Amino acid sequence: MQVDEDILLIPQTTDLVANQRLYAFPSDILSKIKRVEATPDGTNWLKFNHIDMTDFQYPLTETNITTYFSNNEGNCYYDLYRKSLYLLCGTVSTAASGLKIWTMTYPAVITDLTSTTDMSVDPSTTTHGIPRELHEIWARGVIIDYKESREKPIPLSEREQNYEDDKKEAIYSLKNQDLDRVIIGNIPYIDGSEY
Repeated sequence: MQVDEDILLIPQTTDLVANQRLYAFPSDILSKIKRVEATPDGTNWLKFNHIDMTDFQYPLTETNITTYFSNNEGNCYYDLYRKSLYLLCGTVSTAASGLKIWTMTYPAVITDLTSTTDMSVDPSTTTHGIPRELHEIWARGVIIDYKESREKPIPLSEREQNYEDDKKEAIYSLKNQDLDRVIIGNIPYIDGSEY
């Protein structure tokens, strides 16, 4: 997540239920929702924008919600509420896999230590592996945890003592994967507007 390259980004889907507005986050969410899409009418995919409930000046009744929000692009929103999404849009219809949350998720749990499949290979389209650049530093972290958990801790090697710096370097190596990316900076005018 620190490198902001969407390495841990996976779209998570869940069913929409008619007239239901509150949907729990996926169980493997790490943090940071990047995008929310849904088919509130049961057919058409729409991008939902974030809104804070305090920005809506009316009580959150179904009548008020469907009066001021709709199932049209640009007029459907979500708010974060107790590890859940609260949808503010027109009437919600039932739709299988009708809610898609693009979010950072934990890598897949390693269940077979004898597997010959590289840990960087995504186990499925809804889970991801551990980036190859992090394999050695991850293994070193496991060794450090083991050594420090002993009744009489085992002294760390010099390399293990440099773990935090090496971990930062390994994570940084994942940055800037797209060398064709364009970054445009703005310089403010004297009057405060941007150039």
